[in-house]
Amino acid sequence: MEMNRNEPAANEPASVTVQVYWAMIVRRKWLVIGSVLAGIVVAGVLCLVLPKSYRSSTLIVIENQKIPDDYVKGIGGASVEERLTLIQQQVMSRTLLGQIIEEFKLYESKLDQEILESSIEKMRKAIKVETVGTIGARGKSVETITISFSNKDPKTAMEVAAKLASLFIEENLKVREQLVTGVATFLEQELHDAKQALEAQEQVISQYKSKYTGLLPEQMEANLRSLDRLQLDLNATDELIHGLTDKVSSVEKLIKEYEAGGATQGASGTTATSPAGMDPLIGRLRELERNLTTLLAANYTETYPDIVEARQEIKSVKKQLAEKYGNSAQEMDGDAAKTFDPYLRELLKQRNELRVELSSVKDRRRRLAEHLKEFEYRVEQTPSREQDMMILKRDYENMQKNYQALLDKRLNAHVAENLEKRQKGEQFRILDPANLPQKLDTPNRLLIMALGLLGGCGLGVGLAIGLDQVNPTFKRREEVEKLPGIRVLAVIPNFDSPHHQLSQQAKSSLVSADVGSPLPAVRAGRRYPSWIAGAYSEEALSSQLNLVTKWQPHSIAAEQYRTAATKLLLSTEGRGSTVLEVTSALKGEGKTTTVVNLGYTLARNLGRKTLLIECDFRCPALHEYVTIPAQAGLIELLDGEASLENCLSSIDEMPCSILSVGRTGADFNELTRIQQLKAMLPRIRTNFDYVIINTPPVLSSASMGMLASLADFHIMVIRAGTTPKDVVKQAFKMLGLSGEVHVILNAVEGKSMPSYMYGYPLFQNGNEKQSIESTSK
Repeated sequence: MEMNRNEPAANEPASVTVQVYWAMIVRRKWLVIGSVLAGIVVAGVLCLVLPKSYRSSTLIVIENQKIPDDYVKGIGGASVEERLTLIQQQVMSRTLLGQIIEEFKLYESKLDQEILESSIEKMRKAIKVETVGTIGARGKSVETITISFSNKDPKTAMEVAAKLASLFIEENLKVREQLVTGVATFLEQELHDAKQALEAQEQVISQYKSKYTGLLPEQMEANLRSLDRLQLDLNATDELIHGLTDKVSSVEKLIKEYEAGGATQGASGTTATSPAGMDPLIGRLRELERNLTTLLAANYTETYPDIVEARQEIKSVKKQLAEKYGNSAQEMDGDAAKTFDPYLRELLKQRNELRVELSSVKDRRRRLAEHLKEFEYRVEQTPSREQDMMILKRDYENMQKNYQALLDKRLNAHVAENLEKRQKGEQFRILDPANLPQKLDTPNRLLIMALGLLGGCGLGVGLAIGLDQVNPTFKRREEVEKLPGIRVLAVIPNFDSPHHQLSQQAKSSLVSADVGSPLPAVRAGRRYPSWIAGAYSEEALSSQLNLVTKWQPHSIAAEQYRTAATKLLLSTEGRGSTVLEVTSALKGEGKTTTVVNLGYTLARNLGRKTLLIECDFRCPALHEYVTIPAQAGLIELLDGEASLENCLSSIDEMPCSILSVGRTGADFNELTRIQQLKAMLPRIRTNFDYVIINTPPVLSSASMGMLASLADFHIMVIRAGTTPKDVVKQAFKMLGLSGEVHVILNAVEGKSMPSYMYGYPLFQNGNEKQSIESTSK
């Protein structure tokens, strides 16, 4: 059967957990008590051997400045707590403490043995500085300081405490004076730096204004007015250009009409001169030009004779016209008719004048457009320049404010410096001088004894719980039920303690008592009947007392055995004869006791015919419970030397038979004997309702695998608080069972039993002799 090595977490109520830990402590109560006593003894010894010392203290009050803050503001600097930390470090420096040690001859007996550093360190530990104050809106404000010093001599402790208080006051004055002087010097330097930064910022602003003249925010309004004026001029120029363009178009139209009609028409509508008044050379020139145009339109080449002739004649006519009118040949290359026609020349002159004027106006418009774009750019760039200027002015204003603030602080620092020099500021004053101590400071005997008691308790409880956790065992039913595939049949209390706790005198009386004498008291005045002791030997008496279902039928243990037997009966109902195997992981867990009590209960209380077979050949124990012995045993039966009836012993006259090992010194080849028993077991089962096999411990026998195959049901006996959990799990693993395994938890402490069983007696009183005697019958 494969076991789960990781147990599930127990979801138990807190009360159950407390009970579990309390049970651990109770089990090892002497360890806890011993630890407590040891802690108290150690604390007492410490109270005697620890060196004694006295502590003297002085109280210093912190007085605020005498002039109100409304008139003179003091130099804030660090808080009182921070300043006290600085003063404390200075006072406890190696130099000052060394001077105090030398002045008051402290630790003189040890100066020859210890170096100065160790003495200084010891003195630092003897000094205590405590502050008292109130918590306000600005945090904690310190009002008083307590300085104390501990020494074995009360007078020395008082003198050193007074010296330390004076050092604190002196160091406070030095710190405040240094603070005021340092602040004044610092402010002077900061004021000089702020002035230089302010002048540099002014220079930056001046350079910026010079660089971006016309783009500054204060020039925005002038730029907008100029932009409006330029826009009006541009509109007027556009209208003028439009009028001149119309005039040029009109003149060009007249020129084209005149050229097309061959007559010149004045602008006022007068009649032009007729073509007859035109120079014949001009007429001839026009005719030649028209002929040349016609020839060229006919796709003739330049070398065509007519074209060449026409060009030469045109050139000749132009030359004649030039000689006649005094024009050069280059001027005659254009339209000759236009050149020598007076009306046309007038039109051309007008057109040229209009074109010159139009060009001038367009040039003016271009300049206006450029100016307009320039002012538009200024207007567009003004917001960015405004942002830059705003940053520059803001920095300038901040620098100016900083400069003014530094100037005010410098003036206040000078006043505060005079205030400190005249001792009108915050001061330390001794309110309670150092006292002469009368009471011991160390050792604190009450605290040491309390710590010793608590330490002893903690040590004892820790050891008790730790020892229990180092080797965990099963102590309660719930812990066993966490194992998978496990069914707990019963929880048997520790009923064998009365016998084991008998004194030697009680044991002697128990063995030597005759029939008529009573059994000595075993626990709290309880007595066993005398006939129990008279019927058995001393060796068998211990085992007989473990048969609680016979001698103590009304006890919790007997009731639990009856519960286990009833569960087995219900589980095997309808099966016929059933073979049960009872084993344990280790020796001494109560395996044999469980076999006998189960068999006795099945036979006596449930009326089932039961056979108990001893298969623990090395350490047999069932024969100790026999009241009616047989002539032979299992060995004789397996060897065929005796019949089954002659090998069966019995307990009283109950239908509970015991098949003991038999003769001693026989060949105990366990594997061979188990094979023989396996062959004979079917015949044995026909005579009994239940066959219970008492097997050897699992971890100490190699035959458990074969014995496990003989049984229908398997019962594992676990001794509570003794057998480790890992050992039990290993035993289950070695058995290799696949079905459900039954467990009987044995020797459970009474406090771990369920509360509903507290009404049962653990053992019967001596006056129940009649019921016991009837039970034995």
